[in-house]
Amino acid sequence: MTLPNPENNGSINKTNPDRCHLLDRVKKQTLASDIRWGTLFREVADPIIIGDEEGILVCNPCFEKLTGLTSEQILGYQISHLPMCHSHPEDCSLFITYWKDSTYSGKRFSWSFTSTHNKKIVLDMQIVFVTIEGNTFRFCIGRDITRETELIEEQEISLRQIDKNMAQLAALNDEIRNPLTLIAMSAGVNPGPEQTKILEGVHMINSLVDRLDQGFTESEKVRKFLKRTIHDFGTALDEE
Repeated sequence: MTLPNPENNGSINKTNPDRCHLLDRVKKQTLASDIRWGTLFREVADPIIIGDEEGILVCNPCFEKLTGLTSEQILGYQISHLPMCHSHPEDCSLFITYWKDSTYSGKRFSWSFTSTHNKKIVLDMQIVFVTIEGNTFRFCIGRDITRETELIEEQEISLRQIDKNMAQLAALNDEIRNPLTLIAMSAGVNPGPEQTKILEGVHMINSLVDRLDQGFTESEKVRKFLKRTIHDFGTALDEE
């Protein structure tokens, strides 16, 4: 059987230029998409890890900077085998659980650890399970909330100090008023040339204590405001 010669048989379709153009456009769009996501992966200011059930496949530069670990160092590692998790497994218990169980996909949790630079880091994490061609990948992205966490801790320490100072101030007011009352009573029952001076002194001291009481009241308002602000800030941080 003789096959038809494409060059001599006009009935044989030659290459469709429109189809070639379409394929070329698809190829360019795929390349552009790869470049776009590759750039996003490298340049995004949030730490990202991608992996599967066998371990970590890649992490972005932000994750490397925060942890002090490179992709090459942790390639294929299970989360539990990361240096900070191996030395302090209690810090990684939630991370390990969320990484293994797809029912936690999209849910947030906090991951606290000490980097290789000996710096305490706190990340707000989220793992999304994505299935591609039958393979289930973990796309894990975090947000560095270290500074926010430090601010809350500093505010709580300051608030505890304010509580302590106010308790001392309240006790001091009582320590002043009680003997002052006795002095005024003694001066009242023992008339004499010094009575007026004593009572004037008592009145002056009593005025100062009244001012302290007023300051105590204002401080209590400030304390309640700070406490409410710290609580609202912490709640907002959890909800972001």
